[in-house]
Amino acid sequence: MASSGRKLGVAMDFSPCSIKALKWTVDNVVKEGDLLILVIIRPSQHYEHGEMQLWEVTGSPLIPLSEFSDSTNMKKYGLNLQSEAVAIVTIAAKEKNA
Repeated sequence: MASSGRKLGVAMDFSPCSIKALKWTVDNVVKEGDLLILVIIRPSQHYEHGEMQLWEVTGSPLIPLSEFSDSTNMKKYGLNLQSEAVAIVTIAAKEKNA
């Protein structure tokens, strides 16, 4: 996603309501060149295995769209992606160069 415009953040937990909020933001707020940052909220858990243990205190690093779209890769972050959310951000990246 391009970074010459504004930086916009959307917090989501992949619930139907948060997916609608993401869609609304993309349709009504995001402009060409904006940087859209998704803040994924997960329930409090124990991070006792793998790479997730490294992010227990600080949270995970920023994840590029190319990695976010890969469900196999996202399992290391403990996420089960919703295809609708992936489609929304992928389309926004192509149509709005966001």
